[in-house]
Amino acid sequence: MNRKYLYLAIIFILGLFIGGKWNIPLAAWIVPIFGIRFFRDSDKAGRDFLLLWLVSAVSTVISWQGATFISKIHPLAEAGFFLLMAPIGLLPYVIDRMYHRRFGSSAWLTLVYPIAATAMDFFSASGSPFGTFGAGAYSQRDFLTVMQIASITGLWGITFVASWFASLTNQLWESGFKFTPLSLTFAGIVALILGLGFGRILLPSQPKQTAQIAGFSLPNGKLQEALNQLQAKDEAGFRQTAQELHAQELDQIRSFAQSGADIIVLQEGAGLGYTDQIEKLLAEASVMAKEENIYIVLPTFDFEKKPAENIVHIIAPNDGIVLEHVKYGGNQFEGSLAGNGTLQTVDTPHGKLSAVICWDADFPAVIKQAGEKNVDLMFVPSNDWLEVKDIHTGMATFRAVENGLSIFRQTGQGVSSVTDAYGRQINRVDMFTENAIGFTGIQNVKTPIGSVDTLYILIGDGFGWAMQIGLLVLLAILCLNRKKKPA
Repeated sequence: MNRKYLYLAIIFILGLFIGGKWNIPLAAWIVPIFGIRFFRDSDKAGRDFLLLWLVSAVSTVISWQGATFISKIHPLAEAGFFLLMAPIGLLPYVIDRMYHRRFGSSAWLTLVYPIAATAMDFFSASGSPFGTFGAGAYSQRDFLTVMQIASITGLWGITFVASWFASLTNQLWESGFKFTPLSLTFAGIVALILGLGFGRILLPSQPKQTAQIAGFSLPNGKLQEALNQLQAKDEAGFRQTAQELHAQELDQIRSFAQSGADIIVLQEGAGLGYTDQIEKLLAEASVMAKEENIYIVLPTFDFEKKPAENIVHIIAPNDGIVLEHVKYGGNQFEGSLAGNGTLQTVDTPHGKLSAVICWDADFPAVIKQAGEKNVDLMFVPSNDWLEVKDIHTGMATFRAVENGLSIFRQTGQGVSSVTDAYGRQINRVDMFTENAIGFTGIQNVKTPIGSVDTLYILIGDGFGWAMQIGLLVLLAILCLNRKKKPA
């Protein structure tokens, strides 16, 4: 069997397990090894680029099927999107091949592929209406050692280290696995980075305090039932559904409060209804917060406003509503009012709190405000669907690592979770596997609270921008050497 087809087979099979519904973190480290090897050895670059494009696109379409919002438009639209986007992710192979053929296999050249791969990953995520959805680093969800890199460089350092590993492996492969002093130094740097990540989770700072926090999501199918009534213009039916749901939610909040919860959190859109119903719910929740001496994190979705308003409120025992945040992520898809992306905070006996909504957490440059403001605990009420449940939950975990804070994510139609400042999962409830009657995704967790300093708070996406500059330098060098040995 021709080895290049074996490489393609490995790329396809392991590509099914990179970042999507069936994620295996190690796959993202192995696939680039064979991608580099395949394209460097190619004698017909154009043909083999098309083969690599096809193999990469098909594996991505399969593993991410139904996981993007584009699938809600049409399944073929999602497949077409992945087919068109795949070449962007393959351009680093092209640049690596050109450098390899023109300049040889010096250990210094192992930096070419990771710089290009990280720059393209950063470019794809910058300015996207999807935020960083699909960024390569998210394939490392649950690989805590690697995730700690995000506390320094954000997502982009993770992409760089995994890509550098692939490039170094190829350099050693070509040399018969004989280390030079420089290649040994580079390999040692990669090992040191991973060792420091392991040490960070082995010796974590202790949280300043804990609080008993309870959360719950809507009964299965209840949100869709209400939306169907709206679509059918059944105002009376919708009002009745919302009214009954609000009464049940208040009863559940009181039950948690009387069982010892300090803070109670509901899923995105739990307080759905028309304007007068939303106002009534918030007023009643404020009274209950005072009576029970609790904080309530209550998201509402006002369908009467034009555009609709998707807002999360934090209600304090004695001060009523002390924080309001308008969702700013994905508004163009759900048709709601776009927030300004400015994070609000509130000081409480349970630390400094903040809250965003679902898709908001996919924008690390915005969430970085929480780290800058020393937020101890962030609430992320959300609403997902089956195919994206693990992907989206894992993405939010990186915000905890980047900004050194705990995250309480209460999710409808998905996975609810509690994560500490190191990305460690304190609690996880998958509504698709639980046997809940009534409210779903119930969490009642002693949650660690307290901020941890990270370098990411200071440098933000600086590493990603540095990789963009690095890519421009690489391209400039190729242009200046265009008369040398062709690719």
